Amino acid sequence: MEALAAIPLETRRFEDLGALAAIPLKTRRFEDLGGYLFEPMLERVGVAQQQIGELLGERTVWWVNSTALGGGVAQLLRTLLPYWRGAGIDVRWMVLHGSAEFFRVTKRFHNHLQGQPGDRGAIGTDELTTFDRAGHYHAGALASLLAPGDVVVLNDPQTAAMSVPLKRAGASVIWSCHVGIDHDNELSRNAWSCLMPRLAGVSCFVFSRYASLPESLGGAETSIVTPAIDPASTKNLPMSDAGTRAILQHLGLAAGVSSAPPSYERTDGSTAMLAARPTVLDSDGAPDWSRVPVVVSLARWDRIKDPLGILDGFLERVLSASDAHLLLAGPDTSQVADDPEAAAVLAEVRERWRRLAPPARARVHLACLPLTSPEENDVMVNAIQRQAAVVVKKSLQEGFGLGVTEAMWKARPVVASAVGGHLEQVQHLHSGLLVKDPADVAAFGDAIVKLLREPPLAARLGQTARKRVRALFLNDRHFVRWVEVLGSALDGRAGVTRSERPTAGVPQQPSHDARALDLSDHDHLTGLWNRRRFEQELDRSRQKGERLALLSIDVDAYNDVIDRHGAGPAEGLIVSISHVLAKRLLPNQTLARMGGDEFAAVLRNATREHVQSLADELCTAVREQSHAVGPSRIDATVSIGCAFFDAGTQTHHDALLAADTALYEAKTAGSDRAILHKSSPGA
Repeated sequence: MEALAAIPLETRRFEDLGALAAIPLKTRRFEDLGGYLFEPMLERVGVAQQQIGELLGERTVWWVNSTALGGGVAQLLRTLLPYWRGAGIDVRWMVLHGSAEFFRVTKRFHNHLQGQPGDRGAIGTDELTTFDRAGHYHAGALASLLAPGDVVVLNDPQTAAMSVPLKRAGASVIWSCHVGIDHDNELSRNAWSCLMPRLAGVSCFVFSRYASLPESLGGAETSIVTPAIDPASTKNLPMSDAGTRAILQHLGLAAGVSSAPPSYERTDGSTAMLAARPTVLDSDGAPDWSRVPVVVSLARWDRIKDPLGILDGFLERVLSASDAHLLLAGPDTSQVADDPEAAAVLAEVRERWRRLAPPARARVHLACLPLTSPEENDVMVNAIQRQAAVVVKKSLQEGFGLGVTEAMWKARPVVASAVGGHLEQVQHLHSGLLVKDPADVAAFGDAIVKLLREPPLAARLGQTARKRVRALFLNDRHFVRWVEVLGSALDGRAGVTRSERPTAGVPQQPSHDARALDLSDHDHLTGLWNRRRFEQELDRSRQKGERLALLSIDVDAYNDVIDRHGAGPAEGLIVSISHVLAKRLLPNQTLARMGGDEFAAVLRNATREHVQSLADELCTAVREQSHAVGPSRIDATVSIGCAFFDAGTQTHHDALLAADTALYEAKTAGSDRAILHKSSPGA
């Protein structure tokens, strides 16, 4: 096997084990996040720390992935695992060494699991032989370090072939998958059919989203753990405007020469000077970010991230409608070990940039940010995101999209494709803008123009986005959920797939297992349908040509509930409201929890008057119910957006976005009300 030559020297301060590299971890403590986290959530984290200490005892938890740099999983582990160490957990981070052929095969898995053809090659006998040989090689190296009962968390397809030999070695194996597709196609089904036999050693599966669960998973024990960011990491620490400008000027991304040094605050409170500069910088002259808006894309050089589509949308719609510039930035491709296609993608983008007419080329800038120092890379990303007028993420498919989370935390307005994890994070017209068709470059460009032309809207979306991240996507919740997963795996109990569903007023929607919830269809907290199942029902209705009404329901001031009462009582409120809504909707059984504090329902054969009347009744029912949550009682309200779905002329994404637009109108009108979309075809 070839060594990971692409990993820079600074990150080679690890124990090189031949097949694996042990990446060093710092130690951080949740108690130091008091300025970011809700106080009740800190208490919940404290309880979880005690539980996991008692549960693990002397066991070690080994996390394994394919790269130390340049991707969302690497960022997740680098910033979040130090808090596990601070909680007293013996946690280790191991990265695979692999040959170019191995990473070519795993990239093919990565593409196919997301329904994309990639290099258009097949996963055949030769590819699987390479995959299996590497998996056994990696597993053998790790097995030599394990003690009986240790826990191994394998991440993503690169590690799948390790599960069976590690189980034989006595480990408890969990497999965490951060990629997937909302609706399986032939490519994804074939990839899963190749992976599932190699995952036979896994005791518990973890996915980022319900919709990513493959059809072939069956009744395997499964948990949903939403990825998260560390608000106190270098990438997310506050920066002054003067500090960010100095850094951007140092990088050659902003016009002028700063009188201030490119300094930044480190996580330990000390100050350091930024030394790194872009390894690639294609620009005919840096923009003045204080005078012209800069639209920013920060992502790996990956066709699924569609950098050329972003460029096309900017050229087609934004260039003539504004004075904005576009910055396409990503990591140095030579330093991302597990992506053999990145260099070719970057080359395509650079060639397209060179062929632009000079006036257009002057407003488009390309940069590769070095990964030699992960800390300095984080500083560069932080500064760029904080000065962006709009942050864009036009993925053709997306596992979760932590780049969106980071931008939302910095209160930047986001335009994202309505795919994958973007749907979990961005509420259209509430915490960002979603573009329903990821291939529609014109619509993408129009969404950017809308934010550039409406600064109050952009500011409001950014502020709401930050509140949403604080409530749902910080590392406190991530840690608590993983404690629950480990408890399930080690105690031999069924996890959330064995959660009892609520009974009073909640329809008994069918499950594949009468004893338990099937997470491919159901929300683990409420027992209602999840987003995946709800959208499947809409697709079926479209195929039948049915005409429906959609209700998009959102709990008002949910962040305030978390702030005052804590995450546990807030989740109790969600369950209580689900009872009220489901009971009022009977005999209708289509109520779904779409994520966070969002619900949706479908009404068949309903008139405009009936839809408005029923939605008003739902608002009243929630308002008049005093919700018992633990020892407290909480008063709550909901806002509802309604839209009709004409299956003959619309996709379900059209109708959902229309309902979300009406929901936005209800929120801005004062909340606790229902509004029917004005242009709904149900009129």
